[in-house]
Amino acid sequence: MRRTVLIVGEGRETEPNYFDGLKREDAVRARFRITVKRGPGISPERVVEEAVKYKNQAAVRSEDYDEVWCVMDTEGPEKRQSLAKALRMAREHDIKVCLSNPAFEVWFLSHFERSAGFFLDGGAVIVKLNKHWLKHFSREYEKADDRLYHRIAGRTSTAVANAQWVREVHHREKKDMADCNSSTEVYLLVKKLTTA
Repeated sequence: MRRTVLIVGEGRETEPNYFDGLKREDAVRARFRITVKRGPGISPERVVEEAVKYKNQAAVRSEDYDEVWCVMDTEGPEKRQSLAKALRMAREHDIKVCLSNPAFEVWFLSHFERSAGFFLDGGAVIVKLNKHWLKHFSREYEKADDRLYHRIAGRTSTAVANAQWVREVHHREKKDMADCNSSTEVYLLVKKLTTA
């Protein structure tokens, strides 16, 4: 029986476009029924609130999700308080979280290199990512690209290995993802969905 998974991303385009592509892979569809929701893009708190809302709505219909995940950024110290509240709320509602510091594009960058360097913000990550995107796809990276997943799908195992190494080896002494610039935990969710 397939497990049901809800994924709520912070972004309105990037995360949904990526996970909509991933969920269509035959190996993923054979094991999971995945629902991807566009996030409000306002704050980590709002992302978790949306996930709680969707989880509760499913429960009312007796269609509980086996797992609920929020995919969020740590981007900037001004988000730290909101992020702390979001993480508490997620724990209270049994929602799993995978964070990217500073932004989701760190996950895309991990498809091409093992990068643990500091980035000021998501824009700085995109500047570095564009070097790879131009080389491999002859175009600049676009958040709204509905082929995001398909462009990099063949590099998923590399991305998982790179992101896991950065988080678990390079940043192993740091417990708080807000202190792990740059890194991403997206590999936790992708590994779960793609590994039999």
